[in-house]
Amino acid sequence: MIVQPGPDVERRELLAVAFHDYPLDDALVACVVPVGSPAAAAVISYENALCSLHVDEHGAAIREHHLDVVPAIASGELAPVHPAMPGRACTYLQSRRMVRYDLDQRVTKQLRMVRGDDSLIAGTWLSGQENRLAVQVEDTSRYDDGGLVLGRVEVFDLATDRRLGAAPLPRARDAGQGWAAGADAVAIARDGGLVVFDAAMQPLADHPLARAARTALADAGASEVHALRIHPSQPLAVLAACTADVMGVRDFTLHRVGWGATGEPEVRRLAKLHAVGDVGFGAFAPAGDALDIRVATGGVTWMMLAVGPRLLLDLGPSRGLQGAVWSGPRRFLAFERGTAQIVAWNLPEGTA
Repeated sequence: MIVQPGPDVERRELLAVAFHDYPLDDALVACVVPVGSPAAAAVISYENALCSLHVDEHGAAIREHHLDVVPAIASGELAPVHPAMPGRACTYLQSRRMVRYDLDQRVTKQLRMVRGDDSLIAGTWLSGQENRLAVQVEDTSRYDDGGLVLGRVEVFDLATDRRLGAAPLPRARDAGQGWAAGADAVAIARDGGLVVFDAAMQPLADHPLARAARTALADAGASEVHALRIHPSQPLAVLAACTADVMGVRDFTLHRVGWGATGEPEVRRLAKLHAVGDVGFGAFAPAGDALDIRVATGGVTWMMLAVGPRLLLDLGPSRGLQGAVWSGPRRFLAFERGTAQIVAWNLPEGTA
């Protein structure tokens, strides 16, 4: 893989500190859920337990052990929902429902969102208030008949437990690919750009983010937004466009875009990726504008952090990534299944 940063972008490698005393059997880990509080993360096991971990320079230790957070863990993968603000609540998707657990109050809120052959595979908050959740839904009702898996994006209001609206995805997508939510909007890659919706999934005509996407695609010489992430509370997004694809070996261009209530959006090329398999985004840090970027290539996941418009931090490869979360505004944790380690990075002072 060759990474070519955009104009004025600094590339710096951070040294990781590995923790060898992993407090859980990695074979039992069902999901790593960020909680948005400093030096902490939540790990859900297949033993119907949730462990609150504290990670610092001395190692990783279980601070709290919560049993029966949910009645049972369903088969299949759980999907963590990254926090939009620092706090002590963890949220994840489990098959057809959302589960939100307050670590302090020890209270669980559950909301069944879909039924039948539908399944939830990804979710993102629309704003920093964490009161409306956009979810990616897969409909497999035609799968047994040889039909395609259909996808859509739905928005739910947690205060009323009500679905506000929905819109289809133009084709089957991996979890979190081809759409994003944040800054009180939902964007779906469609029609050679982005279609932007409000919380009720009504189209917002000529939204600045849609204009920014057209500018970024023209700059990259691409026809489609491949991956996108929108900051929960700021008018800020990072998008990836595929510029070449030869038998699954692809080139991508990454752009960072910002917009205001008036005027043209600001579009800045962040980097080019050459000869990789795929690129996707994790989440923005719960405070600040650092973004988790994951590049699949050569059987490994190469991890980077984009911090501001001019800094691209190279974290190196992961050969068994189980999950990566923010545990505060400047602490980033990666859970390695292959080495049974938790690897931590601290952002340099002044970068978040």
